Amino acid sequence: MEICLDNAEITESSPTFEEIYIKNRRLMMYTAMNILNNFADAEDCVSEAFLRFSKNFEKYSKLDCPKMTSLLVIIVRNAALDKYRENQKICLSETPDEDVGAVNLDSYPFDSVISAIKDLKDEYRDVLMLRYVYGYNITEISALLKINSDNVYKRIQRARKVLAKNLEEGGGKT
Repeated sequence: MEICLDNAEITESSPTFEEIYIKNRRLMMYTAMNILNNFADAEDCVSEAFLRFSKNFEKYSKLDCPKMTSLLVIIVRNAALDKYRENQKICLSETPDEDVGAVNLDSYPFDSVISAIKDLKDEYRDVLMLRYVYGYNITEISALLKINSDNVYKRIQRARKVLAKNLEEGGGKT
């Protein structure tokens, strides 16, 4: 891809950090503002999200554009939620649920599974996307979302349970 910056031609295969920032900052601000309703806090969250993103820039910069944008939105949403909880001084306690067996998604049409995932709460959808679409392990997800590994594991477990319930209620079996 040919890029012209200040009358100098540069050939690049992946976007620079600055290009990624310019392309995604407005969407990230919009996402943070929807949660926080405070411009200064939203700016802080966007900065925090780009800081988290920069720690593994080499790995993330290889993602295609829609996946990278989706990843950035997930990171900023979680940074904004962290800030919201901090501002509200909400103490969330996680209570364990019963174990969920493996969900056999092969017996459902692909469109039904995707639709059911889209209907999940953000925190469940995010961990499922990071784990099964982007292929991140529990430790990487924990670092991205700034939650401990046990909470990541539990969220995945709960998300799979809700997904299985939604698929069962929606029918859709082949």
